[in-house]
Amino acid sequence: MRRVCFVLRVRPDRLAEYRERHAAVWPEMLRALHAAGWHDYSLFLHDDGLLVGHFRTEDLAASLAAMEATDANARWQAEMAPFFVGLDGRRPDEGFVVLDEIFNLDAQLAALGDTAPGNTALDNTTLDTTEA
Repeated sequence: MRRVCFVLRVRPDRLAEYRERHAAVWPEMLRALHAAGWHDYSLFLHDDGLLVGHFRTEDLAASLAAMEATDANARWQAEMAPFFVGLDGRRPDEGFVVLDEIFNLDAQLAALGDTAPGNTALDNTTLDTTEA
């Protein structure tokens, strides 16, 4: 399963509202993300507006395409777009920048034949780190 990390920039004057919106995401959006193959999805927001997202998926292109096909995603992206800077007319899910994973502790330990303390199975040993 591939781990994906992405960044966006939230407008500083909209940080509080952005946090509030994510405290209770629409149930249909949550279900659509899950059905589209987005697993272990988290967002992290810095006080300067830097937004970092992380999720795991079997196939990034397929997961994005599956979300593209949902009405919930179209409505969510339209509502969220005004929160971001630098999208140049794109939706947030079209404007995020995927980062390259350059280090993974569990993968490197597995390559050594080691296991992390307390872990009986490392689930990131078959990471796909190719670009999206």
